[in-house]
Amino acid sequence: MTPQTAPLTGPQSLFGANSDAVPNASTKLLALYTFNGTLADASGNGRTAHDSGTPTYVTGAPFGGKAIVFNGLGSAIVTAPLNISVAGLKQVTFGGWFKAASIATPQYGIVSNDDGDFDRSIDIDARDPGGGIKWSAFVGGSVNGKVAVAVGKWVFVAVSFNQAVLPGHYVLYVHSGSTTTTVSGTDHFDGNSVTTRVTIGKNPNFDHPFKGQAANVFFEHLILTPTQIANIIAHGPSALPR
Repeated sequence: MTPQTAPLTGPQSLFGANSDAVPNASTKLLALYTFNGTLADASGNGRTAHDSGTPTYVTGAPFGGKAIVFNGLGSAIVTAPLNISVAGLKQVTFGGWFKAASIATPQYGIVSNDDGDFDRSIDIDARDPGGGIKWSAFVGGSVNGKVAVAVGKWVFVAVSFNQAVLPGHYVLYVHSGSTTTTVSGTDHFDGNSVTTRVTIGKNPNFDHPFKGQAANVFFEHLILTPTQIANIIAHGPSALPR
């Protein structure tokens, strides 16, 4: 694990020359869930999400609009009809803006296709070797994070996974204030993740449900470069590569 805390600069990807390979350039943006009072897919691809209960939306999301609220009880969890497994997508970047309302009992799944073996996930976790409760990602055989979770604060979190070559590469980005922290490395990823859906607001099989808010959750069928990530942080979902 190689953590860095600095503003993102420069056009090169942390994954090298093959990082911008796009299997289907017409579908770079797989799905975008603004949660601006709706579960519709704003990418135009028609991948409408579903809620296990009645979703609640509140104003005050980054870049205007509304955010969806998760109550921490698991009574209204979002599922998106996406396959982000290693077998389905060798390269993927996903993320969004999140605000935690509680970190009393970590771990919390936030965006995940995990079936129990450290699959592709964004979460709040206390299992990083450095200790503390952090914005984290499952990265094959471990959980990695760097930025401590502050309750009541909007944070941009995204993670890129590149299994086009082995071992798999990952980069976790967390923007919480004026700088973007990255955690990058390699790991061997499990090939048996959930393939029929991505769960937002909970790990689909384990952990505690997330208590907080989410907005502008996106899934890209490519590895975003640091410059692209910086653009998204600065300008919101309108800067997502399409």
